[in-house]
Amino acid sequence: MKTFSRFMEVYSFNANDKKMDAFVVKEIKKRKLAKFPVNATDDYKMKRGAPTFKFLSPTKRMIHVWLRQMSPSKGQPKGMMAFNYQFEDK
Repeated sequence: MKTFSRFMEVYSFNANDKKMDAFVVKEIKKRKLAKFPVNATDDYKMKRGAPTFKFLSPTKRMIHVWLRQMSPSKGQPKGMMAFNYQFEDK
């Protein structure tokens, strides 16, 4: 059973999360994998299989990134991809 403090620790979004999201978006754009990456960290099904790529964070931790093509919809720009990431467990 999770206590409330543990629940808030797992599900709270703070400035570090936003910074890490921005860092991952920058890396995706640098590798020219997507023009418009969209954060999909709540999509846990995406993490099945091998990650699309791995890279080191500024804190020297390995980050695994998964990408998936988003289904086209009206008004959506071409090149939009959803991404999810996690740190490598040691």
